[in-house]
Amino acid sequence: MSKLSLHISDWLNPDIAYDFIGDTRPPMVKVFGNVGLNDTKIQVAKQRSPSTVVVGRMYFPEQGIERDEREPKDTVFNYDAVGDAQNAFAQMRDIMEKLRGLVDVWEGYNEIPIDTQAPLTEREFQKARNFNAFTVEMARLMHANGMKYAAYSFSTGNPVHVELWDLLLDGLRASDYLALHEYIAPNQEFTNFDFSMCNKYRAAYARIPADARRPILITECGADYNGEHGYKDKIPLPQYMDMLARYDRELMRDAYVVGAAIYCYGIDDKKWKTYDIGGDMTRVLREYIQATPTPPLEIPPIVVTPPPTPGLMLLVQVLGLAKEAREKLQNGDGAGARAILADKVVPWFYASAPQHSSDLANAQAHTAARWFAEEAIRQIEAAKLEQARDILDQQVLTWLASPGPRALGILAAVPAARKKVAAGKSRAKKRTPTRGLGVLSADAQTPAPKPVAKKRAAAKTRRRRK
Repeated sequence: MSKLSLHISDWLNPDIAYDFIGDTRPPMVKVFGNVGLNDTKIQVAKQRSPSTVVVGRMYFPEQGIERDEREPKDTVFNYDAVGDAQNAFAQMRDIMEKLRGLVDVWEGYNEIPIDTQAPLTEREFQKARNFNAFTVEMARLMHANGMKYAAYSFSTGNPVHVELWDLLLDGLRASDYLALHEYIAPNQEFTNFDFSMCNKYRAAYARIPADARRPILITECGADYNGEHGYKDKIPLPQYMDMLARYDRELMRDAYVVGAAIYCYGIDDKKWKTYDIGGDMTRVLREYIQATPTPPLEIPPIVVTPPPTPGLMLLVQVLGLAKEAREKLQNGDGAGARAILADKVVPWFYASAPQHSSDLANAQAHTAARWFAEEAIRQIEAAKLEQARDILDQQVLTWLASPGPRALGILAAVPAARKKVAAGKSRAKKRTPTRGLGVLSADAQTPAPKPVAKKRAAAKTRRRRK
């Protein structure tokens, strides 16, 4: 069946909304804000369609995680994710209790930007880690209070750099759903329409390992020009419905997408009036859904199963980079060493961790080695190059060259089956163990060809509506 539904900000004409929900039995409905989160009206809607998943979001006058956008740029490195999540949850508690049993799943902060189209820096990596930690705590608090949580609620096309999903996996594992926004992007004249940000969730799913994948809620969709103008007075209703139907056909191919809420029904704010789908548009949408058959069962859901940690460098490559950083420190090139560690080595540690943590002791050693790589960066920034070099020697290179990574399965993006080599023919040379880890030479590894860089698709970041 169709996956299109309503994003309700105001029940201005509740009977129209009730009839739509009762007649179409949508898979999900989104309710938002002080007016949309009305217990009496949501109860009537739930009675009309008990199986519909009701997604709720409250308005936050201040989204704490965003403060680094307004204050000095180092604020992102001092952010208290757990404290901010606890503060956000405390603000939500009263409305969630009032709507207990009516709203099935809650979103938290809305459209938090963690990167741009510019090349990634350590700051963007840290923002992703911050949002990940915030989400883990929010999900924990929700579950402790008997509620379900939808992670992230990213704006259209975000994150821009798909590799940042590697740093967001703990939040997904902790949550019940993944919430995303996807909009058709017209040009300023509304004569051309870009669909490239629609079904962008497929790229995320291809990157996310199977154990972290969650059902997807498209909690905002429609047509949007830079957060400034919607479809109204720009696109005739039949044309707009045709555009939404095109998007819906793709949604119906993916079983892991629950539904998509069109922004927005019942707007009582002049700023967003051109997005209003109340009245005639709701009627047209209802008629479309009632006339849309369920897709044939032979159409398979499109779920791309990627190899483990796609794009992950070989262990020997990371070891070589760490050695290169060490040599740069030896030669007094702190900036060059920092760039290697911050842009390549530390991100590799984060990317390689999620799927290789079944061996607790080794997983802890992996985390410790990553921490020391980050500590080396901090020492470089404090102009303590000798200390940074010693940290790499004694902590990072030691573990990378030890049996530890191999024991965790960290070899390559696609670990190849290798023939066993007789002990007498092994090229590995034993050295003195350091800090309880047996250390082996890594030159038995065969470097893989350098991965071909993927061309980044242009992504449009919409203005945030909080």
